[in-house]
Amino acid sequence: MKPFLVCATLLLCSLSASAQALWRGVPAGSTPAEVSALVPEARPTDRSSPTDGRVLLVIAAEELVGTPFEVAFGFENNQLQSVVLQAQAGSPQEAQAIAQRVTASLRSRYGLEISTKSRQDPLTVGIDRKWSYRRTSLHLQVLDGTLVSLRYRPDIPRSASQPL
Repeated sequence: MKPFLVCATLLLCSLSASAQALWRGVPAGSTPAEVSALVPEARPTDRSSPTDGRVLLVIAAEELVGTPFEVAFGFENNQLQSVVLQAQAGSPQEAQAIAQRVTASLRSRYGLEISTKSRQDPLTVGIDRKWSYRRTSLHLQVLDGTLVSLRYRPDIPRSASQPL
């Protein structure tokens, strides 16, 4: 019986140690109260996002690479599923410059991206890059020419986390 308890304890410890940390160490699956405790500057809101569930907490301006980004915490069934940072640039060139600075920062922290779809066509200026790090997926995009978006998500399929 004693070896079973030791194994069960070690298993539980390893599961909690490998929780998928999203942005600033906030684990995926956290409740809004847990996120608020870990990120006290996050303020309540309630809006829907088709890709990120219900956004229940936001930070109006978080500086990243010298640029203010809005941070939105997306929840499904009261569990954190995504963190999205967005900055609105004044021009496509400014958005490209911000995205390049974010790319350099992410490369220094997570290494080279696993996917790059950068478009050099002058009519379609955009960046689309992905990283995967410790079961967390990061997706950097320039959308509509001037919106820089960085999305953190757990690196597991949504259907795998749903009960049968």
